[in-house]
Order: sequence, then structure tokens, then C-alpha cells
Amino acid sequence: MAKKKQVSRRQFVASAMSAAALASLPSRRVFARANPRLAYSPQGVTLADNPPFRDQGVENLVKSPYAKLRDIPVHAVTIQTGFWSPRREINVTKSIPTMHDLLEANGRMNNFRRLVGKGTGPQHGPVFSDSDVYKWTEAVGFALQSGDLPDIRAKAEKAIDEVVAVQEPNGYLNTYYQ
Repeated sequence: MAKKKQVSRRQFVASAMSAAALASLPSRRVFARANPRLAYSPQGVTLADNPPFRDQGVENLVKSPYAKLRDIPVHAVTIQTGFWSPRREINVTKSIPTMHDLLEANGRMNNFRRLVGKGTGPQHGPVFSDSDVYKWTEAVGFALQSGDLPDIRAKAEKAIDEVVAVQEPNGYLNTYYQ
């Protein structure tokens, strides 16, 4: 095994200070001058306070006076070849449908159904098991922003309807305690 190079405390602090100083600079202006390809200007993408579903990015930072970066809609990015393309394809064709089947098999969806009288049996899983459904729904949302997937969309809409049916008028939602 190769011996790792030791970094002194002085070298570490100097590097950290340099990185912090560089991070505090107005990056778009500084780096755009050095490399014009880094000056991102989205073509045909208008930043809005409340953009439509397909035009939303992961976070909407339009109103933030502190945001240094602006997100772009998921559909503005296309993965055509290379490292991520086969992984995304597996995610859409295998992982998301398989996870839906596991949510059903492990009783996560039945936890919601039993509270509205459409399912039987006890609550399955730990106190945080509802989050599995929410994470799956999030993955479906990102996949749908990049293309139309009718089968996955139908399953997601059914799951969302079942979740919304359980939510109390005051907003509370936790199948373990309800």
C-alpha cells in the first residue's frame, strides 16, 4: 500500500483560506472573464417566481438575494451518451418500477390504505416508513420532467391520491401515529 502524503496544519489552513476567499468572489463575473464557456446564460429558459411543473429546477432560487447560482429546468439538460445515460435508463426502466413493487410488497402503501378503510392489518415498518413513498414519488417526478412515462405516471398519481386521502385537515400526515 502506498504511503499517503502528509499535509501540515499550516498547509491545510492556507488551502482552506484560499478556497474560502475564492468562493466569496462573484464567480460568474470572475470566471466568465477567464473562460467564457463558464458564463452560463440559459437559452429559452426564463426564471420565474412560480414556474410551471416542467420548467422547475431542483430548487427555485429566484427570490433569494444570497443565491450565487441559478438552477435550470431538468428538461433543459439532456443525457445522451456516456457514463450517466445507461444509469438513467436503468433508473427509469428498472429501479423506479421495482421500488414501486417493493413499496407494495412491504406494506408501505397499505399503511395509507388502512387509514381510509381500504386496507387491513397493522402498520408496517418504522416510524419513518412513510418517507419511502415520498422518496419514490420524488424520483418519479424527476423522471417525468425529462420525458413522458405513462405507466409510471399512473402509478404515481394513484400513490399520491392515497397519500393525500390520509392527510388530516391541519396538514398532519404520519401513518405510524395516525
